[in-house]
Amino acid sequence: MSVYSEDRTPPAIRRPVVLVSWDGTSPPLSLVHLDAAPEFDWVLFDYTGRQAAGARTLRGQPATVLAAKTECKGEIYRHLSDHLAATAEDASTGPWPEYVSLIDDDILLSVSQINTALHLGRTERLDVFSPSLSHDSPYSHQWMRHQPNRIYREHDWVEVMMPFYRGDLFMAARAHYQDNISSWGLDRFLIPTLQQLRGQTRTALLDAVMASHRRPVTSGEKVYRSGRTAWQERQILRQASMDLIASEAPGLRTSPWYHRTFVQRETPGKWIRWKRRVARVVAGWLDESS
Repeated sequence: MSVYSEDRTPPAIRRPVVLVSWDGTSPPLSLVHLDAAPEFDWVLFDYTGRQAAGARTLRGQPATVLAAKTECKGEIYRHLSDHLAATAEDASTGPWPEYVSLIDDDILLSVSQINTALHLGRTERLDVFSPSLSHDSPYSHQWMRHQPNRIYREHDWVEVMMPFYRGDLFMAARAHYQDNISSWGLDRFLIPTLQQLRGQTRTALLDAVMASHRRPVTSGEKVYRSGRTAWQERQILRQASMDLIASEAPGLRTSPWYHRTFVQRETPGKWIRWKRRVARVVAGWLDESS
């Protein structure tokens, strides 16, 4: 049986895990409004490696601290999956958390919003989801921005800024985290591919939960210690995802999802590129006039 489509008889459920990045120096959870009791377990990841790892109480919140000097978010995925794998044997309530979330340290939101996101994930049986972005947020993808009068919108994927994944789905991608530093390609190609292979395809952007991104978006031009840029890592995962489909479920190659993911959005024609440019101009004009 394929490692990507194993029997998933539901075990007893562990509480969700929410990881928030941390620079190890500033106050932890500095952009999180602690307005409610968390219905999940905190993990704080010190990406500078300054802090001691282990159980701590920070700002009155029981938390597990993980610490390692990293270059970008893909390494945080790896460290968190390694931590969950190492602690699974000691878990008396099942191997993986119900949901796993990885939230950047420049995201402004509240505990009650995280609780609401998890509640919506359960009630709508979502496998992958994310809060939407406020309109004053720097962004990479127009469709991630908040739309009023909606609860959620179904989508093919959500970006790595503040995703929530089913715990077993997050861990199914563990082997692919090992060589990815930037996290590029994990969201767009790998996770959606595993969703298709595992039958966990419910993906949504939550307009009922709006967060704010507080720092500029970084480019993909930095060269990491691997000698690759983020764009090159993205292309490697794109090819790895296509190879997985070819070996595990070749019939998917004729599906509309495959065409949208690996063909249409990767090779936009002049008309598509023109529409994207116009959409950005119009969105900017609407923001300024609102």
